[in-house]
Amino acid sequence: MVKLVIKWVLFALVIMAVCYLPGLSVESFWNAMFVAAILTLVNIFIKPVIKLLTFPINLLTLGLFNFLINIGILYAAGYFIDGFEVENFFSAFIASLIIALAYSTLRKV
Repeated sequence: MVKLVIKWVLFALVIMAVCYLPGLSVESFWNAMFVAAILTLVNIFIKPVIKLLTFPINLLTLGLFNFLINIGILYAAGYFIDGFEVENFFSAFIASLIIALAYSTLRKV
């Protein structure tokens, strides 16, 4: 249980760090905690379904379509979560790369 909370806090800190990029903003640490929880739940439950539905496109692009899925999930989080904003594609692209790397690293710890 303690390990889960530590991963959650670290993921929220990654989100706060990524929001220093121009075009991204988060109001507070608690909003970052909420964004981290929502992104984790989306990555666990919704993203596998999206990847299954987009498998042919993903196969044709040799997996590069996953970046667009991650960017879309980040945009959706910015749209639905108050206190978290994603303003442009380039910031969402860089942020999704950093967040995906951090998420995969934290999952293995």
